[in-house]
Parts: sequence; structure tokens; C-alpha cells
Amino acid sequence: MRILFLAAFILGLVLGVVSMIAGIDRDQRRGRWVRFINLPTAGVAATLFGLVGYPLAKYSSLGPLAMTLIAGSAALVGAVGMLVLIAGWAVPSAARDVADERYILQGHLAHVTRAIRPTETGEITFEHEGRQYTLRACSIDGKLIAQDSEVVIERIEDEIAYVELWTTIAKQLELPS
Repeated sequence: MRILFLAAFILGLVLGVVSMIAGIDRDQRRGRWVRFINLPTAGVAATLFGLVGYPLAKYSSLGPLAMTLIAGSAALVGAVGMLVLIAGWAVPSAARDVADERYILQGHLAHVTRAIRPTETGEITFEHEGRQYTLRACSIDGKLIAQDSEVVIERIEDEIAYVELWTTIAKQLELPS
């Protein structure tokens, strides 16, 4: 029994790490009950099953059925708690988080097709989702950006892209030697 509980504990920890990396599946097209079976809930249930069951198997004189029932009850309580946490806090919080449309293309590369001057807008082109776009553009630091330069979009406001030279960004990303 100890091996079973230890394996469940390790599996729960692995599922917890995977759920932190992968996130929660937000596909609402599936059946009503299937969406409650997710990685965080399974991870909590497996971890608690192992966490409660292992000491019972090692230090108590309870039979296998009693140990499994106690550990299973702890797992069920943990799974219900995780569902309440997800449904009561995580999902409503994510629903309230509205993406700022200005920053959807932040970090996207573009090509300057008409020079951007300190006092007047220039023009950039870029590809997004298979389509070519052309927008007026301003430099975020107010400096001249020559035609044919590679730039990075910082934000788009009122059909004007605010950009910075790719070489400036590349220098900021360099790691010190």
C-alpha cells in the first residue's frame, strides 16, 4: 500500500507542475461534467490521496480498505476545494480581465516603408495571421527611423503604430558577458 500512496503523491505533484505550465483548458464546448475533470483537480486529489495514505500505511494498523477510504475522502475534499477555488475565483477573475486592444501586437516585427521623422508619421508594413497590413507609424522615443529599418510595434492607438528600432530592443535583450 505504501508504494501505491507514494506513487499517487508523486503523480499528483507532477500533475500540479504540468497544470502550472499548461494552464487550465478553457474549452467550454465539451460536456457539463467533463470540464470539472482537469489537471489541477486531479493533481490535488492524487497528492492528497498519497499524502494522507502514506503515513497511514506506514504508521497505523488500519486495514487497506480503511486506509483507502480515509485517503480517498481527503482526496475528494481536496478535489471539491479545488473546484470551488477554480469556479469561485479563477474563472470569474479571468472573465473580468479585459485585454487592452492597443497592446495585442506588442512585440510584433514590422518593416518601415516610409521614414518616420520626429515631427511626422511614417509608414510600416507587417504580416499578421497571413495578411499584410500597412499603418502610419511614430517612433516612441521621437527619433528618426529610416526607411527599410526593422522595428518592433509597442502599441497601436487610433490607427497609428508606435514603434521602436529592432536594434534598440536587441541591445536591451543582450546578456552581459
